[in-house]
Amino acid sequence: RTLMFFVFPRAVKPEVCDQIVTDCKQNILKQASVLSFDKKDGYVATMNGWKGREDPEVRKTSVHFITDKDNKINKLAWNFLREANKIQFNYDLTYFQAIQFAEYKNGDFFDWHQDASGIDPNNETRKLSLTLVLSDPNNFEGGELQFYNGGRPMEDMGEITAEQVQQDIQAKGSVICFDSSDFHRVTPVTKGIRHSIVCWTVGPNFK
Repeated sequence: RTLMFFVFPRAVKPEVCDQIVTDCKQNILKQASVLSFDKKDGYVATMNGWKGREDPEVRKTSVHFITDKDNKINKLAWNFLREANKIQFNYDLTYFQAIQFAEYKNGDFFDWHQDASGIDPNNETRKLSLTLVLSDPNNFEGGELQFYNGGRPMEDMGEITAEQVQQDIQAKGSVICFDSSDFHRVTPVTKGIRHSIVCWTVGPNFK
């Protein structure tokens, strides 16, 4: 299956990105978890995303969930998700999960993973994911969002080169929307700090 992602390059103004970081940093950040499958309940939806467990071999980063539905960040992210879905994906979406603010410091990473794995017994699954890059890539090293493409290089897309697409994905203020079943990772940060916003939409299981 070909990769399915849609990029809004540098769509959020730098000063808005900076304000989001300032606001989110006022909260206590906790060690991030990874999805955990329960044989009885499957992936259990909770207010703070889905049931998870800490696994530093897979993911090492600090996060905070934005559970205030009236938060302006929610409106910002949801608008981009709706727009990307209308343009490219056309998925049946039921609701948005709580947005997650992530901070990657030196040595932090998130290895290859899917945001949606398996079939939930409640007949719902994550369908679309979003990442908003909040940090200037010139201020940190590593921390690249990458999509797995079977080891093949990303191909040029018409007038846009693969190199330009990769630059757009890493740029401050860029919004990337992608199929939640696509494998992706954030490579280890080796210098500086990378901040981002991530969120997910949920809909009925694919038939």
